[in-house]
Amino acid sequence: MLRRILIAAGYCVGLLACQTPAPTASPASSSPDGQQRVGPPNLLLIVADDLGFTDLGAFGGEIATPHLDRLAYDGLRLTNFHTAPSCAPSRAMLMTGTDNHVAGMGSQGSLTTPLQSASRAYANRLLPEVPTVTEYLRELGYRNLAAAKWHLGKQAESLPNARAFDRSFVLLQGGGGHFDATPLFESYGRSTWLEDDAPVALPADFYSSDYMTSKLIAYLEKGDSEQPWFAYLGYTAPHWPLQAPAAAMAPYADTYLDGWDALRERRMRGARAAGVVPAHAQAVAFEPGMVAWDTLTPARQRVESKKMQAYAGMVARLDANVGKLLATLRARGDLDNTVIVFLADNGAEGHDMETYGSNAEWLPATFDNSLDAIGTRASYVSLGPAWARATAAPFRDSKSKMSEGGIRVPAFVHMPGGRRGINDAYMRIMDLAPTFIAMAGGELPQSMMGRSLVGALTGDGPGTAPYAPDEVIAAEAYGRRMAQRGHWKILRQDPPYGTGEWQLYDLETDPGEQDDLSDEFPARRAELINAWRDYADRVGVIDPEIAITY
Repeated sequence: MLRRILIAAGYCVGLLACQTPAPTASPASSSPDGQQRVGPPNLLLIVADDLGFTDLGAFGGEIATPHLDRLAYDGLRLTNFHTAPSCAPSRAMLMTGTDNHVAGMGSQGSLTTPLQSASRAYANRLLPEVPTVTEYLRELGYRNLAAAKWHLGKQAESLPNARAFDRSFVLLQGGGGHFDATPLFESYGRSTWLEDDAPVALPADFYSSDYMTSKLIAYLEKGDSEQPWFAYLGYTAPHWPLQAPAAAMAPYADTYLDGWDALRERRMRGARAAGVVPAHAQAVAFEPGMVAWDTLTPARQRVESKKMQAYAGMVARLDANVGKLLATLRARGDLDNTVIVFLADNGAEGHDMETYGSNAEWLPATFDNSLDAIGTRASYVSLGPAWARATAAPFRDSKSKMSEGGIRVPAFVHMPGGRRGINDAYMRIMDLAPTFIAMAGGELPQSMMGRSLVGALTGDGPGTAPYAPDEVIAAEAYGRRMAQRGHWKILRQDPPYGTGEWQLYDLETDPGEQDDLSDEFPARRAELINAWRDYADRVGVIDPEIAITY
């Protein structure tokens, strides 16, 4: 039904610009009293934090995610969807529909170098002159709500309600404890949670996924039932520290005892069976930072498998909360008129955060990371490189890298009456803001570099493939860079994640980026390097003058 309405309304599906659609009726939904509602669709955006490509059942994983799987299978799975390689740049692109440098997030936090910090492209906050999707949606009559990790600046003008959210409950920093205000790093002191841009204390029974969902539901229930809404549910799960309620972890007590090598092979089979990777895709060979499972002592294997158990519990609890939200929308009569978009903000966290920076001294003195404590509020552990790479099969690397394991993420769109199946066209996180605006009946803002995906989601119009086959897509973060035209991609990353030189890959035959074809196709490589340089000049990329180790 929604697909037909979007087509009839003439929503913007052009590649570079679009016209304001004529006013039209949007799909009708039934309220609990049986009355029909007519209006533009509600827009629900759900973002998981550091979720691996194959973590959902609908993408080949073994974790119980029935609510998300049902939405994914009843909707359109986007198997070639890309983000920035880490949290803040991705969220900047998401909120503004433009490149992270243009939005002010060329890097994030302490990873910004002294030379970069002099540029507004590296301001570490949403720039006030760059409009957000919520500012446009407010003009179109939408009520904007958030229960999310923010990570887009601490300045007053960068906070959610200052950027046109009507109600918001957010975590200001990049992460923190899931049961309390434990800080992500010792230097933070404590995590900062804000409600409507003001600090707020957490209740004693706080758990991040549960409380954020309940907050969003409360905001929805207090609003005008006739006003369309945009809701951003940006979970902090499964970002480290890995913590989950015992009941959520219990089903996975024996699931990961055979280790990450076995999990990677199972995930590969599951991803092929789900149709989200090509049939010829293979698990990536050994990567830096990984060790074979059978080289670990039995005691170490138990500790590592418990980490993955906690991670699985976090993902399962996230899904259960999505189910709770869906039940609320159904009871309100909103579900039949709500477009739901789900994605991860980047690949899984592959760094050993227990030994990262000052954590090596702080964690042993403050937390209990013994086997029995892992996953509880007393613990503070991360997933580590080998488990993270298992969740990325068949792709290379993980979070913070420009290889596919860092930037290709699970994503899907569920539109009532919309298309089902798989769309493997290249799409980007910056495309969502213009897509939401188009669905709301607005025209594509000049400030946005992203494209409306409405044509790709409905299967009609000139925008069914948002990027032309000969168009170059480029990106940069932390000195790591990529450019892609069609299935050809160049990648440059410093050791140990690359050679420090540009490498050329054919993603059609080599999705794991294992076979460098630079010597065979030097002209193609040179052409893409020049295109990347044009991009870098246009958005204000500044090379880090010191090595970035994250």
